[in-house]
Amino acid sequence: MNTYIIFGILALIGIFALVSWNSKRNSNTYEIAENKSELLNREIRQKQRGLKLTVSYDYGEITKTISEKATAEIIKSTMESTNWNEFHIVELEDENGNGYKALHVSGSLGDDGLASGFVTDDDHILLVKPLETVEQMTEILLDFLKGEEIWRNKYEYK
Repeated sequence: MNTYIIFGILALIGIFALVSWNSKRNSNTYEIAENKSELLNREIRQKQRGLKLTVSYDYGEITKTISEKATAEIIKSTMESTNWNEFHIVELEDENGNGYKALHVSGSLGDDGLASGFVTDDDHILLVKPLETVEQMTEILLDFLKGEEIWRNKYEYK
């Protein structure tokens, strides 16, 4: 009789362990699926987002549209080919946004210094931390291209 009780207890422990292991496995599978769907949604939003890339020369007197649908490669190429010893403004304008939204980096490596600003219908805010390199400006534009949420969580504008 003791043998049956021991086998019964071992069977219950085995079933409990199996159920516990399976529920952990299912919760991990759910988290992985949730993360994949979140990434897919972010990619879809980015593809739907139309960002126009423009460059302004001569303190904003001349503006040239570089691309109606900016990509990371176009942004990098534009930033590298711009003569930052002279004042320029490089802007990403959100064509699909509700109202006007644009992020710009501007300035020169000389006397003007470098800056970044975000413009909406109602506001114009500037990056709190001063910029020192063209690479930093490029990174800001690329982060904005990835998504406004990513950009907002990484930089402080006031």
